[in-house]
This record gives sequence, structure tokens and C-alpha cells, in this order.
Amino acid sequence: MNTERRQAREAVEAAREATDLFGPVHGSQRAGRREYRRLAALLHPDGGGDVEVFERLVALFDEWRSPAGAIVGRRGTYTLGRIVGQGSVSVVYEATSDAGRPVAVKVPRSAASATFVERERAALRRLAQFTDDPANAWLAPYFPRLLDTADVDGGRPVNVVSAHGRAQGFVDAAAVATADGLDGRDWAWIHRRLLRAVAGAHRIGLVHGAVVPENILIHPEGHGVVLAGWSFAAEPGQAPAGRIASRRDLYPPGAEPAGPALDVYMLHATMAQMLASGERRQRMFAAGCMQASPRMRPAAVDLLEEYDDLLEDLYGPRTFRRFPYTVSA
Repeated sequence: MNTERRQAREAVEAAREATDLFGPVHGSQRAGRREYRRLAALLHPDGGGDVEVFERLVALFDEWRSPAGAIVGRRGTYTLGRIVGQGSVSVVYEATSDAGRPVAVKVPRSAASATFVERERAALRRLAQFTDDPANAWLAPYFPRLLDTADVDGGRPVNVVSAHGRAQGFVDAAAVATADGLDGRDWAWIHRRLLRAVAGAHRIGLVHGAVVPENILIHPEGHGVVLAGWSFAAEPGQAPAGRIASRRDLYPPGAEPAGPALDVYMLHATMAQMLASGERRQRMFAAGCMQASPRMRPAAVDLLEEYDDLLEDLYGPRTFRRFPYTVSA
């Protein structure tokens, strides 16, 4: 390790707060961004840097760029709390509305990410319109709710959405993944609900485009599931908005347009990754939904009954099984 890289690592590890690295919050934005780029170039894992140190650098930079204090939306004001999520597109803050209601506030990580936040905004509006119909209201719990919108820093779009964090008993699927994989009975209720969420979105011509564990929120105690992360949403036939670089293994091997088959592939690639290696029947089911050709993959709606039949064959009549994970706020 050369001296400059070692010094950069030591600086990040020693920093107690973001201003230790990037200067005063209300100081020079240009100087702070320049220092971040310098440190990122030295510490990026692609160049041999330590992943944990780089992730800490990114977290500190996100903290330094955080909107100050509160977000003023079109329907209310939201007091920001701590950062509770950092994705490829946005930073998620827990927040409180002026009525005292817990919400989540999603701020794009950069100006270039703004279009993804706008995609999510449009997708959530379509899903809300769909589930506001009494005939489809049963699907509403499977999707986040767009509560308000705002703009910060000269026009960066911000989404205020329903809170589904640890305080509400939720955690993402990546957090419950184990080295040995999940028991098939524990994955079963998650997958049944995900199939319904995906099929519902496809019914209105909406493709999620990023069905990965980090976007699957589960409520272990109540067996609830929310399909979040709609920033890559598209309509069938459109070019995909992008791919999550850290989850390349969950995408189809070749390039293909956005379509229901993309979501079906990713959902079952996630299933295969989450399940224990000994869950042979369920893993075979997943493999059958991951054909190389999109045309060969079944529709999500057609899988609902097929998956239920598999579960009945494997485990008999459905019974409630306590999920072996406790969410701590």
C-alpha cells in the first residue's frame, strides 16, 4: 500500500464526523466534492481498496451533503432524522411529518440520479391509482406509498414515502440472508407475496427492473412484504434504466428490454440465492423461471397457483411458522 493510499485510509478511519474530511457543511461545496473524489479514487475497491473503508467514506460524504434539518414538501414539512438506507440511486432518511407521522425521505445521491427518483415517483403514483380501486386494494400493502414530493438544492427531486424501516418492524431481505441459506418454509411466504406484488405491477404495464434483496422489505413478525426501490421502473419494451452494479449476478446474462420476463428472472435469481442449497424442489422451480430467452419464462400471474401447488406438495396445508429473525430498531 503506497503512502497516499495509507494516509487516505487512516483519515477515513479516524474521522468522527463528516466535517473532519470535507470541511464545514456550509463551507466550500466544490472543495468538499473535490476531496471526496480524491479519496474515492484512492480507496475504491476496484483499485484494491478495502470495501468497509470505502463504504464508510461514501456514508460520511452522504452525511455531509444531507439537506439541513427539514424538507419542505407540497403537503407538509418533514424533519429529517438519521440515514437508514444508502442505495445506488438515493439516500433514505427516517423523518417525521409536521403531524408527527413517521415517513421516509429519499434524496438522490447526485444530479445524475434525479431521473431515477422521478421514475420512482411516476411508478408509485400509478401503483396508488391501481390499488385505490377497491377491487385491487388488497395489493396496496405490497407497495410503498408516495406521500409527498419536494425539491432541494436547486431542483433535486425528493420523494416522501411511507415508512417501512426497523422502527416499523421491517428489514430488507439482504439482512436476513444467512450463509447456509433460508429454510424453504421461511422463504415460501415471502415468495408468495412477491409474486402477487410483481403480478400486480405487470397488470398495469409496469416493470420493476431491480428485484434484488435490498429492495424486498419483510416484516418477520407479521409476515408482511413490501416491494420497494422503484427507481428503475419502466414500461415493457423500453430500454432498462440501468443495472445495479453490485447485483449483476441477479440479472439475465444478456441484454434485454424491460419487460415482465426481466422481473420474473430477477425474482427467481434472488430466490435461488436466498434458499439453502438443500431446498432442491424450490430451487428447481426457480431455475425453471430463469430461462435465457425471455419468451421462455412464465408470467408472474401464472406462477401464483403453480407455486402454491408446489408448497402444498412439499409441506401440506399452510400453517403460520415463526420467522427466525428479530428486528431491533
